[in-house]
Amino acid sequence: MRCLNSKMIVFIVFCWAVPIIMFFVFTTVSYQRGIINKSEEVMRDQLYNVASFASIRIENAIALCQRPSYERTWESSWNNYRKGIIDGNTYLQEIHNSLKGKFYLDERFDLYAFYEKGKNAPSCYSSRIGVSYQSYMEDIHDSVEEVMKTGTEYTRVKIIRGRIFIIRNLYTTAEYLPFGTLVVELNKSQVFQDISPRFRQNMMVCIDGPEYLFTFSNIYEGEVETRLKEALLKQYHTSCDGSVIKEKNSIYHAYLYQKKFENYHLGILFLAEKSSLYASLYDLYEIVCLMVLLFLPVMLSCVYFIRRQIQEPIKRLVWAAEEMEQGNIGVAVSGGEMPNMEFEYLRKSFDTMSLQVKTLFDSFYTEKLARKDAQIAALQAQINPHFLNNTLEMMNWQARMNQDVVVSKMIESLGTVLDYRMNRANVREIPLWEELRCTDAYFYIMSMRFGQRLQIEKEVDEELYQMMVPPLILQPLVENAIVHGVETVKSGEIKVRIFHDGVCVYVEVQNTGKILTKEDMERIEGILNGDTDKIQKTPGRHTSIGIHNVNRRIQLVYGGEYGLEMRQKEGNLTVSTITLPYRKN
Repeated sequence: MRCLNSKMIVFIVFCWAVPIIMFFVFTTVSYQRGIINKSEEVMRDQLYNVASFASIRIENAIALCQRPSYERTWESSWNNYRKGIIDGNTYLQEIHNSLKGKFYLDERFDLYAFYEKGKNAPSCYSSRIGVSYQSYMEDIHDSVEEVMKTGTEYTRVKIIRGRIFIIRNLYTTAEYLPFGTLVVELNKSQVFQDISPRFRQNMMVCIDGPEYLFTFSNIYEGEVETRLKEALLKQYHTSCDGSVIKEKNSIYHAYLYQKKFENYHLGILFLAEKSSLYASLYDLYEIVCLMVLLFLPVMLSCVYFIRRQIQEPIKRLVWAAEEMEQGNIGVAVSGGEMPNMEFEYLRKSFDTMSLQVKTLFDSFYTEKLARKDAQIAALQAQINPHFLNNTLEMMNWQARMNQDVVVSKMIESLGTVLDYRMNRANVREIPLWEELRCTDAYFYIMSMRFGQRLQIEKEVDEELYQMMVPPLILQPLVENAIVHGVETVKSGEIKVRIFHDGVCVYVEVQNTGKILTKEDMERIEGILNGDTDKIQKTPGRHTSIGIHNVNRRIQLVYGGEYGLEMRQKEGNLTVSTITLPYRKN
């Protein structure tokens, strides 16, 4: 059995610490999941917004590049040039003036170039940011020429050397004849001007393929960042529309948002530090850690309080009780006053009780010694039990010499009963077969007395012969059955049954006789319960105190749920039943 100290620790852990820890864990996990989900949702919204804002500006730029075709001003100039109405310089001057008015003065564009049909170099070129014609030819012209060779009428958006270009082959509306190619460069800052600088620094944009991309910083040049970028770009596909792909490691979380538009496919790649992405989550961890640190002193204080106010006083009381158990009667609780009023009261009560027990024990022991001396003196004046047994043996020998078997058996039975009663007074339990031997001797004596008036029957479960029972519990019931049953009628029967049901053992004595009245049953119940007023005190009469003694001894040995019960059955049959605990071994 565990001590109070360990039980208190278990109690505190399971009844206080565990619920609080579970609350912390549940709250942390719930908030963690909510914060993570919210952060992921915010990130998706931001990527969606970036793509939306960028696509609006790109679409506006595409629409501006398509307007000359719808207005047909360039087409009219080209037709006039082709028909010889105007010369080439005039034609190019009209185109150049139109380009300058539409793109040069617009901050959304950094340069423009116009390729006349059949020419391998721009016929019109201008840059707002100072990009030279030679630089354009070295860096941009080859990619533009590839689009020109495809002959597509669709507007193409391409990223060339980290710069965004819109390329459109121009055709006449009536005859559908090619007459030139328009190239404009978009200002990246203007396209993504609605995006916060901090977000742009961690962003990468790709259009129509993972090889066509640009970034606003060099954040993707590290080894860890490069691996994340490559892992995401491997999953880039122009058929994806509105999907978000995620890759992560211990430092970064990387996202790729892909959106399909009419003239291009846009991909936004964003790299976020885990610490900044889940900053609120780390704040939650700090709060939880702080609460745990605050909780620990409270729990330790509680443990100290319980040990100081409860455990230590109980420990002192237990020590005093153990001392008394070992025979140190009169011991006092050590350690002085208790830490609280309740245990101080128990301490004083225990000390007082211990002193009283010592006083009573000393007086009882002295009285017992005196009474024993008196008993010894009285026994010296009475017949010695051994002398009585020796006398019965001599009488038995004389009866056998005279061949009087009946008298011999009566003497033997009487000796058995007397020896059983004298030698078993201080024995707590004996085997059932010994109790039955004494009862058989008593039955023999009574059968010689009553003759044919007494019929005896026994039914005993052989399994119970070795069972240990208190001495002198069956013979008093048999005696009571004869005195109050058989003696009151002309002839009677006594049946002894001993059996068990796996839980209890039942010692049952049935006897015939007069019918018990309600007053008789009340008197018997009072005798069993120890009501001395119900016991007849007529001199020379059987007092029935034996059944009270049997019931009281059984309850003292085995507990209040066991004992003796008497009841009236059909007719004139009285049943006395002793209930004992069944012990298989």
